[in-house]
Amino acid sequence: MENTEGTIGYRVNKLNRITLLALLTPVLLSLPLGCSKDEDIKVSLIPKERSGLAKLRQDPRSTNKSPTEGVGQPTRMVVAIFQNPEATWFFKISGPAEQLAATENSWRPFLDTIQFDGNNPSWDLPSDWATGAEKPMRYATLKIGSFSPPLELAISSLGPNQDLLLNANRWLGQIGLPPTNLQNLETTIKNESSDFLLFDKTGRGSGKMTPPFAGGAQPPRQPAGPPQQTPTQKVKFEAPVGWDTGSTNSMVRVRLTKETDGKKAQITVIEMPASANTWEPNVQRWQNQVGLGELSEPDLSARVSDINIDGVQGKIVDLIDLNSSSDVGTIAAMVKLGDSAWFLKLSGNKNLVDANRDSFKSFLNTLQLK
Repeated sequence: MENTEGTIGYRVNKLNRITLLALLTPVLLSLPLGCSKDEDIKVSLIPKERSGLAKLRQDPRSTNKSPTEGVGQPTRMVVAIFQNPEATWFFKISGPAEQLAATENSWRPFLDTIQFDGNNPSWDLPSDWATGAEKPMRYATLKIGSFSPPLELAISSLGPNQDLLLNANRWLGQIGLPPTNLQNLETTIKNESSDFLLFDKTGRGSGKMTPPFAGGAQPPRQPAGPPQQTPTQKVKFEAPVGWDTGSTNSMVRVRLTKETDGKKAQITVIEMPASANTWEPNVQRWQNQVGLGELSEPDLSARVSDINIDGVQGKIVDLIDLNSSSDVGTIAAMVKLGDSAWFLKLSGNKNLVDANRDSFKSFLNTLQLK
């Protein structure tokens, strides 16, 4: 083929010849093998300015979506954080930013009504709110307003002294925002009142749960852990004499309370995911709660011993110091059974805890987890 304009009207360079060959090959292969001399094959070449090839090369948006196409609407997340001696409580709302703005005159005053009797929360429920169905790992779910589906306020609790930076970055990742650092944490989780801290941010993520150790807007994928299921087994036990039954939820499976001369103590059985809990960090947290965070390794080891709960091997630690300035004490055990980590605690006034060691031991001997 000559490099002229006389026959086909435009210059054919190397790229044109390759494109032409690619277009003709399937056509030629599909033709019958026995063509007669009278059956001439005619090939019409389309000028490239009318073929659309140039546009495809120059404008990739004709085949690929725009980088911003499919990005969700703004998502707002509000989390009120109540830090109690026994647990950290989270009251979380997440959804379309316009819906949270429309209902702010309802949920904002609600947060100010939240109170605690010990570790038991209470609140004033707005007239147009409703209580939702029970869900795994939640204390309660509240339905907000008349949207379809309605906004949800999820109430849950974890152990005390939670890592606020870790939680802040997990929430930021859920709404597509970059992580913060310790220096900027106070501007991310603000001390809006004397009763609770507040996380209130707007991004463009889904607002849904992500792996707990998120590191940014696109959190790294974590190895899949065992599936978390709603507890189905009923914990069985015999309450020691003089102990009353207290309130429970999906995590606090058993709560027994005792009060003597104004001093209070409680026994709790708490179920948590086994994959997210190990012994040492919990022991350190319990030490800090009772003011024994400075124990040396030999002193701490002397307080730890093995224990058998319902045929399951675990560990127990005695964190009572009658000579310390702290008024609280704890005896806590932990065993792992299947997908669950079970925490068994006697805690409260250290003198009352010390006087009820035998009652706690008797309770553990009757406890059935499976």
